[in-house]
Amino acid sequence: MKQVLLVCTVLIFTCFVSSCGEIINKNNKMEAVVKKNEKVLRHIVIFKFKEEASEAEVQKISDNFNVLPNYISVIQDYEWGLNDSPEDLHQDFTHCYMLTFNSEEERDSIYTPHPKHQAFVASLQPHLEKVFVVDYWTK
Repeated sequence: MKQVLLVCTVLIFTCFVSSCGEIINKNNKMEAVVKKNEKVLRHIVIFKFKEEASEAEVQKISDNFNVLPNYISVIQDYEWGLNDSPEDLHQDFTHCYMLTFNSEEERDSIYTPHPKHQAFVASLQPHLEKVFVVDYWTK
């Protein structure tokens, strides 16, 4: 009987997750962040560092970007990674970050002018050769 109950619980949870989207632990509370068919605004940021930027400086920048969701609550989801494409089309862009917002207003009126974001942007200037940004609404 306990096994049947456990299986049923797992099935119900699986159906909930698949219908609601992703469950995350944000600030120690569980939240369903993206429902299927719900449009969200993605903000993609890709960095190309100057050749003279040290590994330590690049790591510090990445670490500083990674903590922004802890300070700016309108960031609904966040992930990042390093270029791993086998194609030689990356043009020396190496670090990619994806942030998710519910609205342009959150991105433009809260995230962009936020003091933590502004301090982060200012810290980039001596180390970045180029930055590439694309925003889009999911379909």
